[in-house]
Amino acid sequence: MIRGDEMNGSGSFTIANDETLCAAIRATRQTLVYVAPGITEPVVDAISECLKTRPHLLVTAIIDLDPEVYRLGYGTEEGLKALQKLAGLQQFALRQQEGLRVGLLVTDERTLVYAPTPLLIEAGSKTEHKPNAVVISRTADPTAALLHACGAPHAGNPLTPSPQESEVGRRPATPQTVQESLASLQDSPPKKFSVARAERVFESKVQFVELELTGYRLSAKRVSIPNDLLIGEEKALKERLKNSFLLLQGEQAIKVLIPRFDPKTALPVSGGDSAPPMEEWTETRLDEQRKALYDDFLINVPKFGQIIMRRNRPEFDQRVRLLEAQIAALNTAIQAQLQVKLLGAVQALALTLLPRVRDRLPQRYKRFLPGGMPGDDVLLGMLEQDLASSFGGSADVFKAELRHVYKDVTYESIRDQGFRDALSKALRDRGGERLAAQLFSEHDAAPEVGPGARRAIL
Repeated sequence: MIRGDEMNGSGSFTIANDETLCAAIRATRQTLVYVAPGITEPVVDAISECLKTRPHLLVTAIIDLDPEVYRLGYGTEEGLKALQKLAGLQQFALRQQEGLRVGLLVTDERTLVYAPTPLLIEAGSKTEHKPNAVVISRTADPTAALLHACGAPHAGNPLTPSPQESEVGRRPATPQTVQESLASLQDSPPKKFSVARAERVFESKVQFVELELTGYRLSAKRVSIPNDLLIGEEKALKERLKNSFLLLQGEQAIKVLIPRFDPKTALPVSGGDSAPPMEEWTETRLDEQRKALYDDFLINVPKFGQIIMRRNRPEFDQRVRLLEAQIAALNTAIQAQLQVKLLGAVQALALTLLPRVRDRLPQRYKRFLPGGMPGDDVLLGMLEQDLASSFGGSADVFKAELRHVYKDVTYESIRDQGFRDALSKALRDRGGERLAAQLFSEHDAAPEVGPGARRAIL
């Protein structure tokens, strides 16, 4: 394994990951060559540290700029950005090689050749018992060292070395162990490449979104009125008639002030020495913001649902977080006003119902009376309490909630020609005809790893 100030260890086989690469890079004094499909931010940081303390260090970096490299996990988007910035600041050679899938790290004394790990498929090795790299020393015969590490006979040493003397391949591949591997493949066979390839394209481009805003239509809010306050005790009528009361009928929409929120952080904007800035909100404005989310980000695929382009997810998520913060503030502000309006509605409705109830007193009211017909003030109090209980509190009347759920496009959907046609038409109707063609194109994709991965996809 690579340790401290060198890529050493007594053997030729070792492991290469961010930790070991960074250790080797930090130990370099004169020459550094990095060749790999991609790069991660920790590796770029290690190169940057070396250049700060060793300004005459000769650095060469060669990578593959195919976006699939970073989708598969051979490197990260952050690492690529950091490498571009560092190369510009330090003026060292940064070049590209299409299709690069081997790793090479050249330092002052040794060369490391390794197999980069596609992190989308598997985790990188962290133990020398699972090597993915070979160290080549400049001071020794590299071929002889590798032959000895493999326990292979060669012209310089015609005697076949013992497997226990080798670094790799110490355990025999017996017929039993081979059959165990074949039996596992038979139980959970690998997918055909074309199937995995089709899934890869669709999963990386679009995603279903369920977006729903509920509990906010105060202007249409109806509250229940007990049937016996209107129609008496007739059972047949009570089963047929469902009574309700339009809470804000004839009244203006409730207007409230809530804090102004920062669109990026979804936190209230500070007013500095003065009061924080406020802005007016109504039910109508909330509905406009809901519609804006649909119009700006979502594409309706008839009979299948709403989809979003994955590249638009970060901005969409930011807008959702902002609206959620605004909704929380709106709920608090509206419920404060709504409690007063509920009290007024209860009192007004109780006065309206008083003559009817006086003439036909519900049986459930009589059980509380010590005798005779109560006075109007007592009956009015009973009505108000009854209606208030039926209406509920302000949180029962208005409680805006935004729900959003993401669902990946499944393999079954991809195979469904109806879905493909509907998606293609929806994109063309929104001016994305060329994009629709890209969605249905095929690219190389990561193979499936293990039964768990198959279940996750299907």
